[in-house]
Amino acid sequence: MKYILIIASFLFLTPQAHSQLKPVRAGWHSFTIQWITFNKANPGKVYIKSIGDEEYSIEGEQRDKKTKEYVTIKGTFLNQGRTLKFNGNITSKINSINGGQPCELNGLSIFKASGTRKYWRLQQMLNCDGETTDYIDIFF
Repeated sequence: MKYILIIASFLFLTPQAHSQLKPVRAGWHSFTIQWITFNKANPGKVYIKSIGDEEYSIEGEQRDKKTKEYVTIKGTFLNQGRTLKFNGNITSKINSINGGQPCELNGLSIFKASGTRKYWRLQQMLNCDGETTDYIDIFF
């Protein structure tokens, strides 16, 4: 009985996981896909805005004006700490991938920051060509 009382007390005294979330910083953040960023120091930019309780809007892009390659993102996400539940559209166009055609990802996607990384990485990494891995990152 003593152990049940201790466990019950612990459950009531433990703060909700939601209140322990570190808020996402609103404003401009770097945004990259490795095919455009590789050996270059010109990340794209996204703008993140709070629109509710741990809910944010995000919109932005990374473009290479010379090659006309790009990655864009537009939608909303829920902050779950080191995981973001994104709902919206991500489109990439890399000339040497998917026959040079745009690759679109619509709907629910997950971004995660693992280990000591300072960015959230899109977990659906397979390009539309079914062979190529894309690393699409949103930096803290």
